[in-house]
Amino acid sequence: MNNAPSVEFRTEKNKTPDNHMKILLHSCVLFISLACGSIALAESDQNDGPVLQQIQASLNAMYNAGAASPDEWDTVDKQLANYQKVYGRSSRTTHNLLVLRQLQLKVAKYIPGDEPYTSTILEIARDRNPQVAALTAKLAALKAKPISLKFMAVDGTPVDLSQMRGKVVLIDFWATWCGPCVGEVPNVVATYQKYHDQGFEVVGISLDQDKNALLSFTQQNGMTWPQYFDGNGWQNRISSSYGITGIPAMLLIGKDGLIYSYKGRENLADKVEKALAAQPETASQPASDTPLIAPDQQPPLQQAPEAYHFRQ
Repeated sequence: MNNAPSVEFRTEKNKTPDNHMKILLHSCVLFISLACGSIALAESDQNDGPVLQQIQASLNAMYNAGAASPDEWDTVDKQLANYQKVYGRSSRTTHNLLVLRQLQLKVAKYIPGDEPYTSTILEIARDRNPQVAALTAKLAALKAKPISLKFMAVDGTPVDLSQMRGKVVLIDFWATWCGPCVGEVPNVVATYQKYHDQGFEVVGISLDQDKNALLSFTQQNGMTWPQYFDGNGWQNRISSSYGITGIPAMLLIGKDGLIYSYKGRENLADKVEKALAAQPETASQPASDTPLIAPDQQPPLQQAPEAYHFRQ
């Protein structure tokens, strides 16, 4: 395992001092709260540093061990829920929850088996804070709604996943500069060659910024499937929309267009074989009406705070 990623929380030690007007406002709120018999601590009175460090220490220990017992995982879940309950929904609390939830996702991704990662994705999507829920909302939606993804590949090939219903599709988020991604290429190529004739497809979402490097690498390594490329690196339109903050990340889509595994990278060939043998539970979906996305017609990108990214 790699060392656990470092994160930065917003606590009172690194918070900008309030101005006089804000201090006066907090004092008034506290006075009114006391008079009404209910005490609401002002944000400047909160001391959540020890709580944050305790949760981070627990997650880091799991990350380094690459495992967690159900009790350990449940304890962290309760700590995160209690933190939000106690400290409310201020911008600082929201920032810290985003950081912790990102770290929790990274930990869950490395614990063997699909359940920890899947349950974490779904749990975060149900968070009462909409900013936190947005981290995994689109991924979680793949459990109930067939994926809708349509774009023009780097070689000019149109790609529409709604036209791949009845097939098993691997969506591979990767880059040529990513060591672990490159290490997975032989396995993906071998699986593709073995199962392609049986209905297995691969769609690459490249976070590269050098188009020529991407084309050269894919040609040299027998990666004949379509690749999405917009040159925006970590701000890649598709990876950002799905909340992908670490690569390699592989989503395995079943014949019904729903997510089969959020961890396609783990035991890929076995999962593909089982997914191909499975019978779709839903009828064929109509063609997507999602407009085709060409790399040179991208909408303005939303810059995500760097502190929220935990990259490999």
